[in-house]
Amino acid sequence: MHSTLCLFAKKHITQHLRRGLLGGIRAKYLYPIKEPKLVLPSPPKPLKNKKEKKTVPWKIQMTYKQSLKGLYGGKHIQFGNKISEFGNKSRRTWKPNVQKVKLFSEALNERITIKSTPAALKYIDRKGGLDKYMLSMKDNELGKKMYDLKYKIKSKLVDPDRERRGLAKLGVTMNGGESEISVSHVEH
Repeated sequence: MHSTLCLFAKKHITQHLRRGLLGGIRAKYLYPIKEPKLVLPSPPKPLKNKKEKKTVPWKIQMTYKQSLKGLYGGKHIQFGNKISEFGNKSRRTWKPNVQKVKLFSEALNERITIKSTPAALKYIDRKGGLDKYMLSMKDNELGKKMYDLKYKIKSKLVDPDRERRGLAKLGVTMNGGESEISVSHVEH
């Protein structure tokens, strides 16, 4: 018997044989044919609840994610061709002119460093300052960082004397810019 046939010598008596390689009578190897197994149908799977996509109020985008971290005024990366003297074309990109700018927020009373484009700075000037510009923007036009800044500004503008009331609870009174701390003595 052939060496590979020895492996199947016991099985080939009871099983059908399939001829290997060319499948003719002079085939070099004989392989046993596996009978298909009977498979019972599996029980039906329980229906899965459709997962609702988590929606966030700020902007999410797949391309040019850098623009989510600053005020870009609608500017984004652009694509086109570089054409040589001889007419050869190769792909190239134009990126927006991004600058780090310190802008003053009247509501927060501090200077904030923001990445911005000249187009966005132009819109900020037209609106009359960073605070007014941020409040005029829709939530889905801003990235996470600028969304947070917008609501920090909004919370200060809605309740401007929040700090004074917080100090009043502690026993601090404000008189013409000067603070007096009234401490009540507790006698035992």
